[in-house]
Amino acid sequence: MSMSRAMSRHMTLPMFRRRLPEVALEPAPIPVPRFSIDGWTFDGTPEMARLATLSRADVRELETLLHEVASQADTPYTYERAAVLLERAGEAAPAMSVCDAWIAHPGASWPEYAAPTRTIQRHRARLRSRLSAPTGSR
Repeated sequence: MSMSRAMSRHMTLPMFRRRLPEVALEPAPIPVPRFSIDGWTFDGTPEMARLATLSRADVRELETLLHEVASQADTPYTYERAAVLLERAGEAAPAMSVCDAWIAHPGASWPEYAAPTRTIQRHRARLRSRLSAPTGSR
């Protein structure tokens, strides 16, 4: 075995060093819909303007999901779907906070939710890398 080949085996390749430096990110508040006679709604709140890129059906779904997140529902799908819709609306910081809310939830450690929890952790990692990236690359 040549010397260069022996040395290359012990060197790490740059493509495997993909971890971002730890950057302290402030948790963003999770928007909470207000109660109305028709259920939970963002109508008449400042959050509605930020969610204008979503269709009305997606906003309606998000209102219900975020109410369930606020009441700490035990279903990981609720948190995952809310994070996806918030990310689609361009709200990456609140989406990461929703992922953090599930990871901090006691249900995240239940064996039946192991797979969904890993999915939410991957989604959180992707959001974290997007939020900690330089501003020009977003």
